[in-house]
Amino acid sequence: MRTVAILANKGGTGKTSLSIGLASAAAHRGLSVLLVDLDPQGNATSILRSQVGTTSVADVLASPTKAMIESAIAPCDWDAYIGELDVLPSHPNVIRFDAWNGSGAVGKLKRALAYVKGYDVVFIDCPPSLGALTREALAAADRAVIVTTPTYFGAQGVQRAVEEITEIASGTNPDLTLAGVVINKVRSVSEEHDFRVKEMIALVGAKSVLKPPMPERIAFQQAEGTGTPVQLLGTTGSREVTVILDTYLTSILQ
Repeated sequence: MRTVAILANKGGTGKTSLSIGLASAAAHRGLSVLLVDLDPQGNATSILRSQVGTTSVADVLASPTKAMIESAIAPCDWDAYIGELDVLPSHPNVIRFDAWNGSGAVGKLKRALAYVKGYDVVFIDCPPSLGALTREALAAADRAVIVTTPTYFGAQGVQRAVEEITEIASGTNPDLTLAGVVINKVRSVSEEHDFRVKEMIALVGAKSVLKPPMPERIAFQQAEGTGTPVQLLGTTGSREVTVILDTYLTSILQ
């Protein structure tokens, strides 16, 4: 079971859109997919229209047992369209697990996911920060994907995220590797964006940047607004991003 943490150091990068897009791309391939929504905002949970019960990922972190995670995993209304995609839903209470003072053990999510069987791939949508919840995700994952935008602060965020991944891989989770950096919301006619893309490649290395960069397209917003997988939206923009998501998925699952 491949476990992929999708993280960003700031909001507005399109991290959740990419997480959902990759999860639905994997389901379209016939893979059995679980999406873990670790973001206290719970956007992935609501967009996927998951049939949430009385337990959530907050309960799983409080008690990482087999019974708890099995009771928390919820089916998704998208199953009828794209294949098997389940959700470990978020809850506002999960924010209480995000306090981190630079020390302390992580691994609750990893222990809980060890009880989960039958999935080909797990995607973890992290909060837009590098706090304790993101560290929980990195401790549980064997691949990490950083989502950023072609901005000055985006480059800074990627550098800090790479440092976080390196720290976790050198200690808590030696199985963790960087699957790649997604540069999202790129405008093809922007000299500033061209410069920032080149800056990002210079920062992390050409092999670490997933290609091509994801262009800025309204398709993601349209898909989220209608509660539809972007792969089924049927617009020119959705077809373009669908091909790119599938390219990313192939690279991530290698």
